[in-house]
Amino acid sequence: MQKQKNFSPIYQWYDDESLISTEFRRLYSKIRHLNPRKEIKNLLITSATMGEGKSTTAALLSVIISKYRNTNTLLIDCDLRRPTIHKIFGVERRNGFIDVVNGKHELKHYLKSTFVPKLKVLTAGNLTGNPSEIFNMPHLKDLFSEIKFYFDTIIVDCAPAIPVSDPLVLSSEMDGALMVVKAGKTPREVVKRATDLLTDAGVNIFGVVINNYERVLPYYYNYKYDYYQAPQELV
Repeated sequence: MQKQKNFSPIYQWYDDESLISTEFRRLYSKIRHLNPRKEIKNLLITSATMGEGKSTTAALLSVIISKYRNTNTLLIDCDLRRPTIHKIFGVERRNGFIDVVNGKHELKHYLKSTFVPKLKVLTAGNLTGNPSEIFNMPHLKDLFSEIKFYFDTIIVDCAPAIPVSDPLVLSSEMDGALMVVKAGKTPREVVKRATDLLTDAGVNIFGVVINNYERVLPYYYNYKYDYYQAPQELV
C-alpha cells in the first residue's frame, strides 16, 4: 500500500458492488447469527496495537449496517488519542464525543451527517485533558442510555486494548467486541494478551477480523485493504 499525500473520504471510493462491501455484508451476517435470541445492537471495535485497521473496519461496518438494514446507526470515535473517523468521513473533528461528555451541548447538536442517510457520526472532539478522565465521567452511562434510545445500532471505534484501558471501560455499555488483527504484523502472543485482557474484564469477544493486505495468508482469506490506498497511519 503506497502512501498518498491526500486522503480521500469514504464517500469518494465506497462501492456497494465491491469485494470489500461483500465481505463486510458477510461479516455482519455472521455477527447477527451469533445469538439468535438477542439482537446485537452495540458493538465495540478494537485491536491489540495501533495500525491494524480497526477504524476502517468500524467505518465500513457502520455503512453496511445502515445501508442494508435501513436502521438509524451511530458511529462514535472513542479513540481519543488517535482519532481517525473524522478523516474517513471527511468531516470536522471538533464538536464531538468529548464535548458532549463534558456537557457543553446536547448530543443532537454534535451529530454529523454522512453520505448514508441513516448513518450519523459522533467524532472524537477536541481533547484538552486526560482521555482516561473522559471515560470516568459520572454521566457517561447516561449519555450512552440517550444514544441507545435514539439509535438502533451503535458502533464504537475504540483505542487498542494493550496500550490503554479504554476498551475495558467502554465495554460495559456494549453487547460485545470485535478484534481487528493485521496478519503478518501482530505477533500471536500480542493478540493473545489483548484477548486475555478483554475476556478477563468480562468482555464478550464476538470474533476476529483479519486485515491481510500483505497476503501472508492463503488468497481466500485476503481482505486486501489496499482498495483505496489510504495512508497507513490512517487505519
